Amino acid sequence: MKRYIFRVTLIIMLFLLIILVNLPFTEESEVKAFTLPGLPRPIAKVPVVITSAGQSTDTYIVNDISNQLMIRSFFMPQADGADIEDMNTIVFAVGYSSLGIKYQGISFEDEKTRIEKLISIAKDNGMTIITVVIGSEHSSNDKGEEILRLIGADTDYIIGLKGSDSEKILVDMAEKGDIPLTLVSKVNDISEPFASAFR
Repeated sequence: MKRYIFRVTLIIMLFLLIILVNLPFTEESEVKAFTLPGLPRPIAKVPVVITSAGQSTDTYIVNDISNQLMIRSFFMPQADGADIEDMNTIVFAVGYSSLGIKYQGISFEDEKTRIEKLISIAKDNGMTIITVVIGSEHSSNDKGEEILRLIGADTDYIIGLKGSDSEKILVDMAEKGDIPLTLVSKVNDISEPFASAFR
């Protein structure tokens, strides 16, 4: 009798374990399952132009990472159409800064127009578009999100920070556009996925 009770208890426990294992993932788990640690194969070629999308100082961080990795890149925070004609890849460091916009003597609409033109030229010339979102400055605002969504529809790869204000937007864009996405824990961790796009 004791053996029978033990067996029944064991079967019930196994059954409950199977149900538990097959329960739907939480939103956080889905995000982790969807993101990649890096690209499985390179998608981008040099030369590269690194430009700002929103005129925040994040562009300087991305440029430093590129230099450390010795990727042949050109740093042009205000790149225009002529600057990318002979390039194979364009990297947008996305981050809106009202101070940066003001310092450059342009309007938000001017910045959006510049970005749209760059995207159009990049697509026409078969360039790879990489989007890096650090969010170290003014990341939680409507204008920053507007710029991000402007680029996100056409980007080939997105790198962002876990737990940032932009994380949900990045995941949403990546899922809808079937775009590879890597979320890292800190800024220094951007190097590895960034390098994976080229090597």
